[in-house]
Amino acid sequence: MVYRVIAVVSAALLATAVAVGWLVRALAGPGAPGLGIWIAAALLIDGVLLVGMLERRAPLFGRIVWRGRANERRIALSFDDGPNEPVTSQLLDVLREHDVHATFFMLGANVDRHPGTVRRLIADGHEVGNHTYDHGVLPLRGPEAIRQAIRRGGDAIERASGVRPRLFRAPHGFRNPWVDRVARDEGCEPVAWTLGVFDTARPGAEVIRARVSEGLSNGCIVLLHDGRGTNPGADASQVVDALPGIIADARASGFSFATVGELMAGLRRP
Repeated sequence: MVYRVIAVVSAALLATAVAVGWLVRALAGPGAPGLGIWIAAALLIDGVLLVGMLERRAPLFGRIVWRGRANERRIALSFDDGPNEPVTSQLLDVLREHDVHATFFMLGANVDRHPGTVRRLIADGHEVGNHTYDHGVLPLRGPEAIRQAIRRGGDAIERASGVRPRLFRAPHGFRNPWVDRVARDEGCEPVAWTLGVFDTARPGAEVIRARVSEGLSNGCIVLLHDGRGTNPGADASQVVDALPGIIADARASGFSFATVGELMAGLRRP
């Protein structure tokens, strides 16, 4: 997915640079800057744009929340790509047993499959966020297509639960100049994360646990997954197996748990 974004953006900018260079040369004559100048400029712009698109914390396209207050020993667990059964319900069982509330960034297509899971999640006191409808690659979409992906995701969650999500996380954390603005127009605050542990690679429950425990810091927003895009029945069982140890390790290190929204409310305190 990363390589697809890089290839499309880079090819478009280089093609534009060559076209502009030839046009300027045709209009201005032999004294016009050579193609090398235009290509160098395109590569510079390409680098800046790709950082803004692919680096989840980059502020190039607007403010993005990726952690809570650095002086508070609170963390938030967040789960992307659900609901996915039986995994999401298994995670909810663990969270209930350990009295922890988390934030679930859900895909509308998966919500349509498992509306009862969304209702249970909210009844248990967890927070729901919008992760688009279909997990599409937003940087390669225009503003109207982005709007539809976000709106359809929010509509599915509201249809299932009566709750309209107020947080949004872009798939893969990838953005373009329109994503954050459109999300806010749809009533959602864009959110990224502090710590990702590559649990989708299924490295083993103990590895996932160790990566989280070693990477925790004050205000940390942890990214985990209870699904794999819109793939029904995806195997995220290693996250379920790792979760009790993650909670125990965090508490042993003096951390308490909050939802992402609660961490954000802390950021707004004077």
